[in-house]
Amino acid sequence: MIKNRVDIKNFIIKIERDFSVNEWQVNGIHLWPTLRIKLYFYLINKIEFEAKVLPNQPYASNQTISPIRKLLYRFKRKVKQLNTIYNYLLWKTKLPQKNYLFLGGDVHRVAHENSRFNRFFDVLIDKYGIQEQSLYLEYGNQIVKNQYHSERVLFYEPIFVGYKLLHRTSKSEVVFKWNGFAEFKSFLTQNEMTKDFIQNNDVSNLEYWARELFLPKIAFFKTVLQKIQPKQIHFLCYYSEFNYALLVAANQAKITTVEMQHGPQTDIHLSYGSWTTIPETGYDVLPRVFWNWDESSANVLKKWMQSNPNYEVKVIGNPWLDYWKTKSQAYPHKDFILYSLQPNPITLDQLFTLQLLECIRSGEEIWFIRLHPRQMHEMDTIVTLLAKENLSAKVNITAATQDPLPQLLANAKLHVTHSSGTAIEATFFGLKTVLLNEIGLVSFPELLAKNQAIYIDYLSEDFASKFKSYLAGLDKPENNTIFEQPIISNLFP
Repeated sequence: MIKNRVDIKNFIIKIERDFSVNEWQVNGIHLWPTLRIKLYFYLINKIEFEAKVLPNQPYASNQTISPIRKLLYRFKRKVKQLNTIYNYLLWKTKLPQKNYLFLGGDVHRVAHENSRFNRFFDVLIDKYGIQEQSLYLEYGNQIVKNQYHSERVLFYEPIFVGYKLLHRTSKSEVVFKWNGFAEFKSFLTQNEMTKDFIQNNDVSNLEYWARELFLPKIAFFKTVLQKIQPKQIHFLCYYSEFNYALLVAANQAKITTVEMQHGPQTDIHLSYGSWTTIPETGYDVLPRVFWNWDESSANVLKKWMQSNPNYEVKVIGNPWLDYWKTKSQAYPHKDFILYSLQPNPITLDQLFTLQLLECIRSGEEIWFIRLHPRQMHEMDTIVTLLAKENLSAKVNITAATQDPLPQLLANAKLHVTHSSGTAIEATFFGLKTVLLNEIGLVSFPELLAKNQAIYIDYLSEDFASKFKSYLAGLDKPENNTIFEQPIISNLFP
């Protein structure tokens, strides 16, 4: 029975042990990593959040579309397609040659320097003076305005549509291998929790995906890389379909691929930890180099990298925190409790239990409630919820969400979260964390062992008393040092 993320890890490791996962390939590209990560997140959602999907409402129309209107629609569609192809060709023509390519999205940016500032990469680009050698490929169809140095930012997802339209008649050979997949399918089908997953990821589904999306994206990025000619490509959150395709194109071209840590990297995060069957040649959809904030995160990757020389890890610290270490700006708020929220699968009922609300209500401290970037659509709901509890005067959501995280960590009294990676960043300021969720308990064993965090189950009947007792005995954070190890100087040779 799969009950938590440790069980998920063990379940997937058993699959790697019992089935010939590396035999599932398309044109020599191993498909297991994409399946593994998809299954990992599927099971997380299955055990932690069952989405309530409203049934589709049938739409009936008695209108009859005239032949002229149909022709007009087809004409407009054809013009739009031709315009999309033209935009691709124009975009491709203007691609510059750059040494360093950076992949991310607006979710990785913050409001800073009167612009949208990438807190992971813009710091490094400025620090090492590689502005003229750098280019961003940003995901998403929404072109967000006011990016920091927007002349370095290109959006590729709308452009891919034009590429695909132009090359849709291409019939390049596709070779699949599925040795042992039938047994894997049978195993998942017999499990009530995974039978839906395998129905949606059967051989026919995977072959359609590979032909129609995965391989075209790889071909698209090969064309892009031939124009840009980068030496290094840097990813934030590599496990997305476009990033998988770019990784294949780059790794096959022997371009250095780097993943920048953006959150917890633990044994139970199966995009990073507990890889057990990596082939000698490596997986083309995985980055070859991982840049980590701290040794604890790096050690998770070193466990499986020891047996495969294709991969390496570097501990470089956290660029955003290192940047703020040099700042001496006074912050007007002091000694508050910083609560780092998390989106789905953590629900609002879990984030704001009656006992936690009571801690806010009865305590002396102001609570700074910081929303996750993927949670901004819930801002009004959270504000309303706290107002109904008559807690508006006891919380600060605006500053907590908009102000730079390092400023908050440097001035907070205590950090609280279910399992956010902010728990790691808090340690750089001597700030301790209360972990509320079992996920945090298994994600940060090193922090707990070093007394940098404590676990108090948010569902515990005596949560409020335990929390207040811990808060009362808390020493003032020592934030005189942020990094034990400074950022190394050979990141961009």
